[in-house]
Amino acid sequence: MSVIDSKQAEQEELVAEWLRATPGFFERYAHLLNEIRLKHPHEDRAISLQERQMTLLRTQNQELNRRLSEMLHFGSRNDKTQQSLVAWLLRLMGANSKADVEVAVKTGLAEVFEVESVQILDPHSAFEPWINAPLCGSAKELSAASVDLLATQVKIDAEWQSMVAIGLPLGKSIGATQLPAVLLLASKDETRFTADMGAFYLRQIAELVAAALDRIQAYEPSVS
Repeated sequence: MSVIDSKQAEQEELVAEWLRATPGFFERYAHLLNEIRLKHPHEDRAISLQERQMTLLRTQNQELNRRLSEMLHFGSRNDKTQQSLVAWLLRLMGANSKADVEVAVKTGLAEVFEVESVQILDPHSAFEPWINAPLCGSAKELSAASVDLLATQVKIDAEWQSMVAIGLPLGKSIGATQLPAVLLLASKDETRFTADMGAFYLRQIAELVAAALDRIQAYEPSVS
């Protein structure tokens, strides 16, 4: 900053401090509000201080309306998701065979999350970390090693733009120790699953799926 610029900045700061300390100035010189000209925030022209304030208020109102619209949208979507989850849980509780459980999981969660694919992958020791830390994000964000691991268990569709892979803690509800399976959800929408997405509900869903599979394994009669 040059000496002239530095001196001007000091003078402007003194003016600003004086105006802050003298709130009655513009009451005594109200005509200045119309005479002072400011640069328009979006156009290459000068406007009055009052017009500048109205422009700022309109911008703030537009932002508030946008946020309100988002809140209403997500609130409505959350209500719909909650209703879908309850219906899915009732269907899961009524499943009396492994095939019924798998159908309830795949079709039910596809509807709840509005995704193109839901699959249950066979148990594998490498899935252990995904029980507490699910793999979640857009396809381009996921590590190559994780995608390669998934590819050993399932064919990765090129149209999948975001995915969730969460470990199923099998055996936990019946006091047994088993290798974890994986619940895989995939969407063509890149923003459907993101890396910063909360995993609390995903883990709850995984525990419910695992408990349903444990129940069938424990009580379904074996075929001799």
